[in-house]
Amino acid sequence: MISESDLIIIGFAFLFGYISDNTNPQLYHYEDEIVNVYKKYQCPKNCKIDHHHFVYFNSHTNGIVIDKSLLGKKINKKKSHRKK
Repeated sequence: MISESDLIIIGFAFLFGYISDNTNPQLYHYEDEIVNVYKKYQCPKNCKIDHHHFVYFNSHTNGIVIDKSLLGKKINKKKSHRKK
């Protein structure tokens, strides 16, 4: 039988995953590139580094701002499977 403590552990695991998905940077398609949508940090507007830029819909840090209506599909991270 599943004990009460097992259910609590399972509940915390799901809660941790949910919070992690909603607070960490999320990869999206935007126009012809891939961007990290992240509220806490945005790349500067003159960022010349070849990487997925950190962007948001408004910026208090003078960072890269995008139009939310042009945001494409979310990119789901591939889950790794352990080899047995």
